[in-house]
Amino acid sequence: MARSAIIFVLVLLLSQLASAKRVAPRAIRDVPDAVKKGLTNGLARKQYDLSFRIKPSYLEGDFNGDGKMDLAVLVNERATGKHGIAIVHGTTGRVIILGAGIGIGNGGDDFEWMDSWRVYSETRVAHASGDINVPRFRGDALLVEKSEAASGLIYWNGKRYVWSQQGD
Repeated sequence: MARSAIIFVLVLLLSQLASAKRVAPRAIRDVPDAVKKGLTNGLARKQYDLSFRIKPSYLEGDFNGDGKMDLAVLVNERATGKHGIAIVHGTTGRVIILGAGIGIGNGGDDFEWMDSWRVYSETRVAHASGDINVPRFRGDALLVEKSEAASGLIYWNGKRYVWSQQGD
């Protein structure tokens, strides 16, 4: 991970501890070091807080298809309270924000509606003959859902993360 990504995560976590919304010390300890490192640099440390509103609060996968593990973590935009996801690329430490004030497809700029999420593996897609609406992935995808309602896949297309609607 890049040094700046480490600093970003540490600053984000320290600001989370200082905020009015106290987070259980165990919750912060449970966040992987790569996330802590990735979210303490640049604008993200000033604009976003970690969120623990859904379990798990982070997921691991090779989201950009480079063969290295990446991490996705739930975040909130401080200014608006909008919910979203920060993806930290394992190779570079680059942080990409989805939702939390930044729109992506039908998911919009606030993932407040989301009540579950999981990794939709590249391997599963290769073997899923019945899933006709699943695009071709370069790596793993995130399946974000509202129980008994809409869902979407968030995946890397080689240049950016995109949305593929999966229901409603």
